[in-house]
Amino acid sequence: MSVSSMNPSRLSLRPWAAAVIALSGFVSLVATYWDDAWHTDLGRDSARIPPHLWLYGSVAVAGAAVIGWGVRSLLATRSLRAVLRQSPLLVAAAGGAATLAAAPLDAVWHASFGRDAVLWSPPHMLVIFASAAMILGVITGTARSRSGAVEALLAGLLLGTAAMTVMEYETDVPQFSEALYLSVLLVAALSTAVVARAYVPTRAPVTAMVVVYIALRLVAAVVLGLLGRTAPELPVAILGLGVLDLPWRNMILRYSAGAAAVSLLAWLASVTGLVSRSASEVAVVAVPVLVVFAVVLIATVRRGWPIVLALFAIAASAGLIGIAPPASAHDPGEGEPVLGAHVTGGSDGQGMLSLTVRTDSPCTGLVPTRVVARRAGQTIRGSLLVQGDCQYSGSVRVPADGRWLVYAELRRGDENIEAWLPLDADRATAVTESRDLYRPAEATASTRWVQIAAGAGIYALAIGLVGAAAAVALHRRREVAAA
Repeated sequence: MSVSSMNPSRLSLRPWAAAVIALSGFVSLVATYWDDAWHTDLGRDSARIPPHLWLYGSVAVAGAAVIGWGVRSLLATRSLRAVLRQSPLLVAAAGGAATLAAAPLDAVWHASFGRDAVLWSPPHMLVIFASAAMILGVITGTARSRSGAVEALLAGLLLGTAAMTVMEYETDVPQFSEALYLSVLLVAALSTAVVARAYVPTRAPVTAMVVVYIALRLVAAVVLGLLGRTAPELPVAILGLGVLDLPWRNMILRYSAGAAAVSLLAWLASVTGLVSRSASEVAVVAVPVLVVFAVVLIATVRRGWPIVLALFAIAASAGLIGIAPPASAHDPGEGEPVLGAHVTGGSDGQGMLSLTVRTDSPCTGLVPTRVVARRAGQTIRGSLLVQGDCQYSGSVRVPADGRWLVYAELRRGDENIEAWLPLDADRATAVTESRDLYRPAEATASTRWVQIAAGAGIYALAIGLVGAAAAVALHRRREVAAA
């Protein structure tokens, strides 16, 4: 049989192999939440900590499945050219390779640029975008299953991967303005919903995707709870995507309704205290989205004015909406260890945070500088004073809302060193941990342009991978529709 006459389904990824990739992906997502909690609760550690090993192992299993797909295709066609014409396989392989390459790249980035290495740093976003590209390649290249269960698993994995872009908000260590949360979540959620509606062969494809994702998040919460680590908030707003499965009149109304439902749930969760985000910051995006939906509804359904009035009443109750302050990034605890220390942190539950550092070894030449609290683009400073032999204490008052990363900054000679703890400003607590005073890595004037150029290149690669995967998904969907 010639390559040209071969049935394309013979080159598709088998559903069982796709299921293996999906399950491996779920393990990697849980490991990512575990890794984030480990770094926040315990600080930076070695590359061999358990969450890293689980993460690397699960990615390796998924990569092996993609390699197996390529080998099987090569054996079936006996033509490398034919294999290279399989765009879903190429996209999946490229995404997997970029995901693995991002790990050493991230280590170099942390060492070189320090605190600028936040979740939205180029290496981290490369992991998210490359993983999404790999999943899209798998979805488009998998032979259709009878029940649609495999496709639903893959769609749920895609949603979980895309939603990683807001992980720091959901784990209550936001690194940028909280007003950005909802806009990023909407882009991630609606784009994955488009894929689910195109490739999940069930009556309610988006709902199936959401159910898989919520189940994954519940498992992650249980696992982290059993491990004694901080669990992220449950993604209540994502439930709003379910309205996309309703029989809307047109695509614009469908997706504006989905955006409105997600926005409304995000705002209600903030108002009721289910999540830690400021309701006024969420409203910065939620209110315009609700207004757009109202306008679309009026234009589509002449008798929709009662619903419109109700939406405006809800939007009005969101309160005052202001321009969000500019963001300022931070990253907990990156740098070369200098001295061991016992760090004690406390919160009175009303916004007063304190930090005491006692070194484990002689502190000759160590001079206290200040206490710094950081959260969501806010930086608040206080005094750090000598309180005894090699002991330094300080406090700072912050808004009594959410978790703050509180740093004790000192100097020894010409170098800056610091240690930090996460403290909840709205909950009375006291904690003592063994932490390193470390030398924070920072970009210098000579390396700033290197950082900008490297970051732009990595972002271009990440966007290119997702763009290529989206183009493949669209082309494959048109082929199926034409057939």
